Amino acid sequence: MDKIRFFDRKLLVMSLCAGIALASTAFADDAANDPVATRMKAMDTNLDGMVSKDEYMTYAKSRFDAMDTDHDGQVTTTEMDASRKDAMKGKTVAAQRVSSATTIKLMDANNDGMLSAEEHATAAEKEFNAMDTNHDDQLSMDEMRIGRDAQRAIHGRDGEKPL
Repeated sequence: MDKIRFFDRKLLVMSLCAGIALASTAFADDAANDPVATRMKAMDTNLDGMVSKDEYMTYAKSRFDAMDTDHDGQVTTTEMDASRKDAMKGKTVAAQRVSSATTIKLMDANNDGMLSAEEHATAAEKEFNAMDTNHDDQLSMDEMRIGRDAQRAIHGRDGEKPL
């Protein structure tokens, strides 16, 4: 009888462990398919679960540098289109919400049709400050989600305000 109880308990513990492992895997899969979680993971270099202003600005600079393929300090619509296409490889998502031309136009302070590193950094800092609703110079996952949702509501598809 004691052997049966021991095996029943062992089976129960093993079942619970298997359930936890499956739930953890499902959670990891959800996080892998969550663009905000993916973006936050890429930015959070000190792994504290928050994105500091420095981490955000460093990530923004790395994104600019990756887009500026000819390294002239300017990003054109062609360069941005190519960068977006590379980033979307293997993913099935809805059509791009805002075109590269519109994205550049929204940040192009001198209206030359290109995005400079300074214009990009200025826009990134404004974006960070707008998302940092509690003004602690840190972005939580919730602040990043709210910021993404607000951008979608403001810009709609292709940068035009929704009707």
